[in-house]
Amino acid sequence: MTQKNIIKTLLTLIFFMISCTAHAASIELTQEEQAWIKEHKTIRISGPQAFPPFQYFDADGTFKGMASDYIFYIADMVGLKVEILKKIPWPEVLKKIETKDLDVLTCAAVTPERAHYLSYTKPIFSFPLIIITRKDAPFISGIQNLQNKRIAIVRKNSTYEWLQQDKINVMPRYVDSPIDALVDVSLGYADAAIENLAAATYLIEKNGLTNLKIAAPTSYGNYNLSIAVRKDWPELVSILNKGLDAVSQEKHNEIKQRWISVRYEHGISAKDVVRWVLLVVGIALILLASFIFWNRKLSQEIRERKKAESEKEKVIEELREALDEIKTLRGILPICCECKKIRDDKGHWNHIEYYISSRTDAEFSHGICPDCSKTLYHDVLNEKGNL
Repeated sequence: MTQKNIIKTLLTLIFFMISCTAHAASIELTQEEQAWIKEHKTIRISGPQAFPPFQYFDADGTFKGMASDYIFYIADMVGLKVEILKKIPWPEVLKKIETKDLDVLTCAAVTPERAHYLSYTKPIFSFPLIIITRKDAPFISGIQNLQNKRIAIVRKNSTYEWLQQDKINVMPRYVDSPIDALVDVSLGYADAAIENLAAATYLIEKNGLTNLKIAAPTSYGNYNLSIAVRKDWPELVSILNKGLDAVSQEKHNEIKQRWISVRYEHGISAKDVVRWVLLVVGIALILLASFIFWNRKLSQEIRERKKAESEKEKVIEELREALDEIKTLRGILPICCECKKIRDDKGHWNHIEYYISSRTDAEFSHGICPDCSKTLYHDVLNEKGNL
């Protein structure tokens, strides 16, 4: 080896050592962690194969996404090299890290099954899980409205297990990726899909799925994604956690803004708002009409009762007057013992016929009784008897 090549090699080695020391110092690694890095200079990574914007392979076969941006950045900070596993189906990726043919998953959700062979860093992403439906779908307020509906679910995803735990009976339609789930909903093969907000908005925007909407939040809280490491490498978990802590807020914002700059439509559309407003107004008008009708009916009943009371009082008064008249006729009447005239309460003497007629409904017709006939017409009757 020439002197020039020796110098070049030494300079390269010195630069590499200085670089490693500088990076390690920036995140305060322990001696054990620094020793681990020297022993494991290269880590083999993979992640979700079709999970943008978090992690995916694009059409050119490039491994990209927010998660790999963090891995590459932290690996550069601590002096680790990264080797990317070729694109294979997600179940095979999980199998390879379980058999230790793979070292790191750029992002993964924590599940009881994976906890047997994976260790996790603190969450690097946390987004709410939401329900996606078509814009013309019925109103949905939460997971309880998914009963007996067709739900697009990515294979090996924990969503179906959560729904079963909550006793939400759905008809699962299994797909290979989140975009497949959204396309199935868009085409009507599924009624809804459950996805985290960031992935859903990114895929809806990027793929022009304009007939989809974010219908409602779920009760599952935020969907957390962490870096997953093979179980026998706890040192790497500690190193990655320290690397995440060392990432500045500016860098966090830079990575997220690079991938998440999409708009989305809220679950309750303007059409839904108008429909609900009309429904509320309709109910209010019905209640108002019922109140007016009841008020008028009550007013009419009050008027009828007042009229009935007035008529009742009138009848009572007439009866009282009649009773007074009856009492007057039944009392002691001053009557002349000779002419039989009756004296009224004003001191006037009236013929008995007039007195009774003026105080009752009785009328008189005149005649002669047999006794009076004998007295008045005695002579005439005798003459007729002699004939």
